Formats: sequence, C-alpha cells, structure tokens
Amino acid sequence: MKSFDPHRLARFGAAAALLLGLGACATLGEPAAPTYRDTMASARTYADAGQVREAVAALQRAATVLPASKEPWLEIARLRASQGRHVDALAAAEQVLRRDPADPEASEISIGSGLQVALQTMKRLRAADAASDEERIAEAKVIALLMAEVFGPELLVTDEFRSRLAQEAVESYRASRVEKLPKAQTRPKGDPLDLLGGD
Repeated sequence: MKSFDPHRLARFGAAAALLLGLGACATLGEPAAPTYRDTMASARTYADAGQVREAVAALQRAATVLPASKEPWLEIARLRASQGRHVDALAAAEQVLRRDPADPEASEISIGSGLQVALQTMKRLRAADAASDEERIAEAKVIALLMAEVFGPELLVTDEFRSRLAQEAVESYRASRVEKLPKAQTRPKGDPLDLLGGD
C-alpha cells in the first residue's frame, strides 16, 4: 500500500487551480456572442428611441445569427418603408417572402414600395425626356396591361387626360374641316361702273 504523499497532493491541487484559473480567464476575455433574442431586443430598443440606423444594424446581425427567421427582415422592411426608402424596403420584404411567401404584411410592403419605385422611375424618365428604345417600350406595354388588369383600365386614362384627348381631337377635326373648305374668290374693289363695263 502506497503511503500518503502530501507534497504530491499539493502539486495536484496547484495544477487544478491553474487550469481553472486559465479557464476563467478565457471565459472573461471572450464574452459569449449575443443570442438572437438579445439582438432582436436591442434592435427594438434602438427603433423605439428613433435610432433607425442602429436598429437596422442590429436586425442584420440577428438575421445572421438565425438566417431562417423572417422577423429581422420584416422589421427592416417596416423601418425602411416608414423612412420612404422604398428600394431598401422592397428588398427586405422580398427576403421575408422568400422565407414565408404567404406573409401578408411583407406582401403589402412589397406592393406599396414596388409601386413607389416604379413611380420614381417614371418621373426620372419624364424629366430626362429621352427617346425610348423598342425594348423599353415593350416592357412598358406589359406593365401597363398588367396594371389595367389589376386596377382597371380607367386607371391608365385619368379624367384630366381623357378631357385633354377629347379637346385635341375636336381641334384637329376643326382644323381639317377648315383646310377642306374652298377658298373664297376675291374680287378687285373698284368703280361699280367699271365692273359693269360702262365708259
């Protein structure tokens, strides 16, 4: 039977304490990564304080922590739509719909922001006053037909535009009638006796 060695026990105890100390230092030196729930809570705190940039950054981190979740993207879509940043809102809403195609709010944001983007694009085209090529005209026709199917054909022709077209048509008709009338024959003004052939 081996005799009890107090020195050996002391060395073992010191080694164990050293290992525990190193483990504690490593734990203190490297804080645990924030959880999905913590990151989402942080994002909502920023959003409530009106710090949208910080809120969006936190939401993007949450999306990285849990890529399958649609919630961070839906929050981003809401924030960007409220800012009027419709391109960003549309992109975030599309991320939601990839994860849940039936999400009604994401669908609504996607439609609303998509129409706003289209409106801004049309305003740019009108301001540029650039000639459209055949491909662009064909795309515009497809969009116009789809809009007529969804919203009704009267959407494409407003009352003001219809009145203007009618006025232009009336003016064009009147101009064409004037052109077709025979020209009035002009007679030289002079002495009536000259016209009768008298001396």
